[in-house]
Amino acid sequence: MILTKYNRELAHQMVDSAPDGHVLEVKPAKRSLEQNRLYWATLNDIAEQVVNGKAFEPSIWHVYFKQLFLPDHVHELPDGSLHVSPPSSSKMTLEQFSQYVDKVTEWAIQHEVKLSDQR
Repeated sequence: MILTKYNRELAHQMVDSAPDGHVLEVKPAKRSLEQNRLYWATLNDIAEQVVNGKAFEPSIWHVYFKQLFLPDHVHELPDGSLHVSPPSSSKMTLEQFSQYVDKVTEWAIQHEVKLSDQR
């Protein structure tokens, strides 16, 4: 839940009435649906135009931009080996996702993609 004055008051009430042994977690908000719509509208604009002589589906552009702009996640496995998993945009905060969408938009502009009014 994104904190507003009302939500803060509600959270205080919930904390005051919570039984002992419960946990409260405060963390940054995840990306918004509005941000996600803007991102996919941008990917659709890119996909509808030929870039560098090729056209690809929005999902392919999604994979491309994640690899271009987001770091891989490296995990140590129980046997001591390292596993590299692809980056994810679904767990980004509002601010992180905003910066990511800005990079994708900047890329589109640099590659002369015409961005629609849907954005």
